[in-house]
Amino acid sequence: MTLILALIVVIAMVGLGFAIANWRQHSRNVAIQALLDDADRLEACLLETRTRMRQLEAMLGRLPSDITENARASLASEAGIQDAMKRVLSHRLWIRENAMTAPLAKLREVTDTARKSLLQLQQQLARLDGAGAELQTAYTHSDTLMGTAPTEEPKADGLAK
Repeated sequence: MTLILALIVVIAMVGLGFAIANWRQHSRNVAIQALLDDADRLEACLLETRTRMRQLEAMLGRLPSDITENARASLASEAGIQDAMKRVLSHRLWIRENAMTAPLAKLREVTDTARKSLLQLQQQLARLDGAGAELQTAYTHSDTLMGTAPTEEPKADGLAK
């Protein structure tokens, strides 16, 4: 009877050990998937930012360049987008090289950092949307006051999502 009870305890302990190992691996897999998803979202958001910056820059074409010089310089910041894309790539490389060995707490820390970056980028997109909508409204108002029909110009359709 003691032998059977000891055997049951050993089997229960082994089963519990496997359950804990399985739970840890599942947690790690969830964290890694979150990291990869965040990297995808960051990359997509950066590409959308680049597109919207170019659209807004094209909208500035109706204004004299001396008035829009600072705005054009800000919008033409391709280097900033490229730098951010390189960071996303290094983020993906870090995931590939370290995800299986990094502590779960580190994976969660990296996920939090990526999500903060994504939030900041989305706020920048919202500002671009607002600037594009304001510029489009100003053009419409100006055209109405001057009684002129707008010429072929880039629309703010992609800016006001």
